[in-house]
Amino acid sequence: MKLEIKVSDDFETHEIPLEIERLPAKQADRGTLRFDLAGEVGEIDWSEVLPGTYSILLGGRSYEAHVTTQPGEPPPREAPYVVQVGTQRYLVEVCDPRRRRRGGSAHDPGGPQEILAPMPGRVVKVLVAETQEVASGEGLLVIEAMKMQNEIRASRAGRVEKLYVREGTGVETGVRLLRLA
Repeated sequence: MKLEIKVSDDFETHEIPLEIERLPAKQADRGTLRFDLAGEVGEIDWSEVLPGTYSILLGGRSYEAHVTTQPGEPPPREAPYVVQVGTQRYLVEVCDPRRRRRGGSAHDPGGPQEILAPMPGRVVKVLVAETQEVASGEGLLVIEAMKMQNEIRASRAGRVEKLYVREGTGVETGVRLLRLA
């Protein structure tokens, strides 16, 4: 199965092609996946040890990953997920290109889009105002996390419909920051 994943951490966002093949398994809560992640080929063994908590063996190393959906989001296949491995948190979106070709998408670029906090921190600067038109990639606001300032940018052109935060507001991962129409 060929997918595209969008991974955001505290510093940057990457869009990465991913191809996976699930190898036959006797149990639904564990198995082996063969993958090609942007040209890096390998296999991982995984097991769901608790709901939303996975033990992963990759390259002889063991990892524990906690996977949740964004607060308020339903759990469809392409929902944004918060994945925590150790102390590092990632916002992960999984997109199936076949759905786009059929006209369906979990993220309709024409409809309103809620911009969510990708990390916990404090809003130090709001760069836009309600009703302001923004271009794709334009800065919307700045969140300070662990003494690093991270600019949150528009993923597409649109109009700022609603600001949910102001400068000085503390936020947690997944909190709504603004609505882009």
